[in-house]
Amino acid sequence: MTHTLPGVGLKPVIAGEEDRMAEGITKTLNRWKSIEGHARGVEKMIEEDAYCVDILKQTLAIQGAIEKVNGAILERHLNSCVTTAIQGDNPAERERVLVELMDVFRGSGHLKRVAAVGEVLGDLADSLAAGNGAGSEEGEAK
Repeated sequence: MTHTLPGVGLKPVIAGEEDRMAEGITKTLNRWKSIEGHARGVEKMIEEDAYCVDILKQTLAIQGAIEKVNGAILERHLNSCVTTAIQGDNPAERERVLVELMDVFRGSGHLKRVAAVGEVLGDLADSLAAGNGAGSEEGEAK
């Protein structure tokens, strides 16, 4: 069951972030379109009975690209929906967004990422508590 409201993921937390958010969406969408093309190439390799190791190399490259898309989407969610909930006055909403993220990662079978997400959420909460706000230069070091 999803509690996402339409357009919530597009709402920047910090004033003036609209352009950066739109650019991120465009980059993520372009990366996804590239993955689609890459997958069609793998399909052709399979149809043509290409060498198995060559196909595996390509599918692993696709997996890596999907991980980058997942990371970009997660970052956007953390900097919008999650930040809004953490800054809000509703403890139930804060808990809900954190549980929702944990459920996503548990359901995906990527439990090792749960610890990383928890660390990111902890850093974000510390930054917000210190008054730095999301998207500060310190928080954006990549």
